[in-house]
Amino acid sequence: MSSLRTVLFLFAIAGFPAAARAQDEAPIPQPPPMVQAPPSVVDPTAHRHLGFFFHLDLGAGYFYSSAGTGMTVSISGPAAPLGIAIGGAVSENWILSGETWGSIAPNPKVGYGGTSSSADNTSVSLEAIGLGVTHYFMPANVYLTLTPALTVLTFRSQNDSSSTNYGFGAKLAVGKEWWVGDHWGLGVGVHLMLGVNKDQGEGSPTWTTFGGGVTFSVTYN
Repeated sequence: MSSLRTVLFLFAIAGFPAAARAQDEAPIPQPPPMVQAPPSVVDPTAHRHLGFFFHLDLGAGYFYSSAGTGMTVSISGPAAPLGIAIGGAVSENWILSGETWGSIAPNPKVGYGGTSSSADNTSVSLEAIGLGVTHYFMPANVYLTLTPALTVLTFRSQNDSSSTNYGFGAKLAVGKEWWVGDHWGLGVGVHLMLGVNKDQGEGSPTWTTFGGGVTFSVTYN
């Protein structure tokens, strides 16, 4: 029995280093590869003037309209210019859009024969619809817009209103915008407006209207 124990003991001693070596030589498990996030997609049209175009501006300014009837009649006062344009880019930085624009003066002053008085509870507005061309000067993001249009001058007094015949006018605008998103911009600009409208009725005078102001704008493009 002692011989058998000796043999088993020697066998165990002889086999242990091999078992230890086998464990040492076993491959070490590697952690799974890290999953990488897909690369972010860059919008090639971001901060560029391409595709659909929407522009809204609203501000404060001045309104003046006059007509010669032997003695000049004038209507003037602080006013609120407004414009909405919808269209698209015909090429990069060149926009063609339909635009409705105008300016309204509440409680204006009416002048006649060297005297003037305030017309309370009344308003006068120049309203227009036309086709505008806008060009952006990049990378400054400065725009220039010219919008020839059909115009009409409307007088309102409480529940009554009257309008001239349709005439011709134009709006010239220049402004600067800052990107607040890939396609949204906020800006400030200056507008000049002109309208020439003959009053209704034979022998009626022609009204010449000037307007202008500083506006704030929101643009999607």
